[in-house]
Amino acid sequence: MFFGLFLFGGYSQAQIWPFRKRSQAEKATEDYQKRKREAGEGNLFNRLQTTDPNRTDLRDDHIWSGGTAATSYSNAGNVSLASASRYGVSQGLELQTWLGLDYWIPNLFLKHEISRGDIWVSSLHGAYSSWPGLKQGYEKGGSFPADSLTGVPLTISVKNQLMVSKPFYDVMDCNPHQPFLVVTGFLALDYGFAFTDEEIYIEERHLITPRSIAYAGKGLYGTLGVRGDWRINPVFYARGELRGLAGNFASGVAIEQQSSVEYFPFRNLSLSGGYVVGMGRFGERFFSLWPFFDFSLYFGKKQGRKRGLFEQTMF
Repeated sequence: MFFGLFLFGGYSQAQIWPFRKRSQAEKATEDYQKRKREAGEGNLFNRLQTTDPNRTDLRDDHIWSGGTAATSYSNAGNVSLASASRYGVSQGLELQTWLGLDYWIPNLFLKHEISRGDIWVSSLHGAYSSWPGLKQGYEKGGSFPADSLTGVPLTISVKNQLMVSKPFYDVMDCNPHQPFLVVTGFLALDYGFAFTDEEIYIEERHLITPRSIAYAGKGLYGTLGVRGDWRINPVFYARGELRGLAGNFASGVAIEQQSSVEYFPFRNLSLSGGYVVGMGRFGERFFSLWPFFDFSLYFGKKQGRKRGLFEQTMF
């Protein structure tokens, strides 16, 4: 009959356990746990943003693709099959290479941020060579699109590009450090040098012919374009690019348009799908369409970028 009755000597206190008063510490702990459950273990003000200290350093810069003026965080980057693989050497300095082309056309580029703020400006400089792909086509009849080869010219091409990006921020976003939209304009010049006298005739194809001048080491072509990167939500991104190429090739001018959607099933892994369109008079064809697929693995941690009057770390 005295079940639940607790007696204490001295300053004695008796409480029936079902009605026992909770201490302030117990109430605070229970209220904290309740708030965490209601917020899905996340931030009470932004359920998509975690408060777990072990996850707050996850990268948040996926909106800034390799085609924008921003560089990767220091010691961070991505490995991709059909787009630029990137590595942040230091703040504002990035190495790039296109792994999907490296077997046929080894390439390496360095991107440098010139300025950032309301408008971001960067330059990209690098070199590539079609010699390995041409040699494979000459010796083994590989898939490199060359009509005929009288030999394999040793070629090296250089690329210089200027990129200007304008980020747009959502004032209602609880994490406003990253934009929801980035619009980028760019201008690139590619020049090919041949160090031997062999002649090469590259097939007339969309995507290939406008770049054949540099591939064959025969001079200059230019690219002028605009692209947009849009964060639909934290796991979906839409990307599109329109570019015009001009040079001493068959039609003189070619237009290319590429669009894709990038999905992050995990924070460090993305899958992309879309299409590429080529337009220009090459042989009997004026229009070509190809599917586009990509796989990217992201690495590294979020780091603060220095901004503001005193270059304080803002995020």
